[in-house]
Amino acid sequence: MMNNREYITELNTLSPLDTLREYAEENAVPIMDKVALEMVKQLIRIHQSESILEIGTAIGYSGMHFASIHDHMHVTTIERNPEMYDLAVQNVRRFNYEEQIRLIFADAAEAFEKVNDREYDILFIDAAKAQSKKFFELYSPLVKKGGLIITDNILYHDFVGNIEIVRSRNVKQMVRKIEKYNDWLKEQSDYTTNFIDLGDGMSISIKER
Repeated sequence: MMNNREYITELNTLSPLDTLREYAEENAVPIMDKVALEMVKQLIRIHQSESILEIGTAIGYSGMHFASIHDHMHVTTIERNPEMYDLAVQNVRRFNYEEQIRLIFADAAEAFEKVNDREYDILFIDAAKAQSKKFFELYSPLVKKGGLIITDNILYHDFVGNIEIVRSRNVKQMVRKIEKYNDWLKEQSDYTTNFIDLGDGMSISIKER
């Protein structure tokens, strides 16, 4: 008997890109939850976005899904892990998204000058969780007024808000940093932010000015 999440997942149309999920699961590559990904894609459609800056490429799964929405979509995506970057390059070539996706091999904390050649409709943060605030502050000036900043994994395996169940000292430090980021984001008056319990949690911020 399938649970609600499995049922909803099956209702959403599968894409050829979803063949990458098996590789990700077998090799412990963190990629977006399928239901959360479909919600972000719908936000992109509603917002009529044409440009996305993604922090954290991994194997290119989410970036290619974003690019698949329409032919005019342009995705710039940053990855610092050489193995992940090489796999993303191969996947982008394999699925014919070379014209729509610009892959940047760099540490996102130092890549501003590589991507500041345009404004973006959406900033999607899905990289080192302890640096979400740094990435938000660094790259939010590149987002258009009225644009979106989406941060994935704000619940961190459901440990955020439940730190008492965490035994690992390192994990506790990570959870505290994410909680601090969420609290900071809630107080940003230039943004209207909602926090969503979907996938591993995400925040959706609208840039008001």
